[in-house]
Amino acid sequence: MDLGLKGKRALVTGGSRGIGRAIVEALAAEGVSVATCARGAEGVAEAVAAAKAKGVEAYGEAFDVRDPEALKGWFERARAHLGGIDIVVSNASTRPTATGEQLWRDGFESDLMHHVRLTELALPALQGNPGANIVFIASIASVLTVVPPHEQAYGAMKAAVVNLAGQLASSQGAAGIRINAVSPGPILFPGGEWDLNRTARPGLFAAASRMPALGRLGTPEEVANAVAFLASPAASYITGTNLRIDGGLIKTANF
Repeated sequence: MDLGLKGKRALVTGGSRGIGRAIVEALAAEGVSVATCARGAEGVAEAVAAAKAKGVEAYGEAFDVRDPEALKGWFERARAHLGGIDIVVSNASTRPTATGEQLWRDGFESDLMHHVRLTELALPALQGNPGANIVFIASIASVLTVVPPHEQAYGAMKAAVVNLAGQLASSQGAAGIRINAVSPGPILFPGGEWDLNRTARPGLFAAASRMPALGRLGTPEEVANAVAFLASPAASYITGTNLRIDGGLIKTANF
């Protein structure tokens, strides 16, 4: 399907694997030039090569998005390399391994402040660009009240991201900049958390697979397709939404 994205320019954080990598490739397949980043240099290089193989320009750097100066430097270099930006997909995330207060500090930096800082950099650059928009990658953890201890900070920060998207949608609408979020459920991909659980904790994996109404876990491509749609002119009247992509796992009406 031609979403009308050909010739657009996008930044995607955390684009080396899983959902982020699928977003890079989905946008590139629609003719979007892409700049991405992640902590691992090898994964970034592979994502850039995959995008270029689809006939678009691509750029990447390896660094930690929790570093404000590194994020700003990448943003400026990526913007210059692409000749501007039209789309920002703020995706990078991590599952901190610390405990106690440090768990919350790490989650705050990786799952909230990186989105805030990237947005503050991006909004001036998006001004005046037809169809300019930002898509935040949140999580259904934002609405769950029963989570593993190591996901308490993660869920709270993702809830903040959804709220941030709504606030920005209201404040940026007059400028023609659309802001949306997507909230994936459990997503299965090689080397990801649920792939590891399939072997290490098969009971948990089986239980999680039964929870969605569709009776299975999702794929990165299923999330990426929705992101590409929200970033496209086909979604030109959609802003301030939080789209759950969870196979019907959350059993509430999404008013």
